[in-house]
Amino acid sequence: AGPSLLGKEVRSWNATLLGGYKVWQFTVGYCESRTDGDAPIGLLHFIAGPILASPQLSEAVNLRRKSLQSYAAGFEDKKQIDILLSLQERIRRRLPQTLKAIDAAICAGLLVWDAESGKLYPRQAPAARRGRNLRAALKREGEKARVLGAWFADHDLPTIAAYLKVVL
Repeated sequence: AGPSLLGKEVRSWNATLLGGYKVWQFTVGYCESRTDGDAPIGLLHFIAGPILASPQLSEAVNLRRKSLQSYAAGFEDKKQIDILLSLQERIRRRLPQTLKAIDAAICAGLLVWDAESGKLYPRQAPAARRGRNLRAALKREGEKARVLGAWFADHDLPTIAAYLKVVL
């Protein structure tokens, strides 16, 4: 017998919460890297979400690379450009999941969406209660999201799209 309906719902909910955590960390990384403290437009989260959700794409997000340009060039250098080119379809397929992740982060009080500017602003996370600290694997995912946010903060949307070979 396959997994129960409740089991599927729990996995889906957990994935949404993890996605919310990642988009929040992405937003924090973006804002911390900007000298003006500006926030990212919501559209950037629809590019970042699929990168962070894909083991193949997120593996190369680390502090050893200096920039988004270096990240993208890494796929070309390793003759894995097809992985980077898959991002366009991943963005399209993951639109609902990314929107749910943003919604979860807003509901949890981690993000605020400014309807006027279309930007997502991070809020401080509530203090962890005893016994509720993040696991190491989750912290690593958050660190990757912050790094990606910092890389995105250095560029405008057309430049990000060009480096990542996506059409918005």
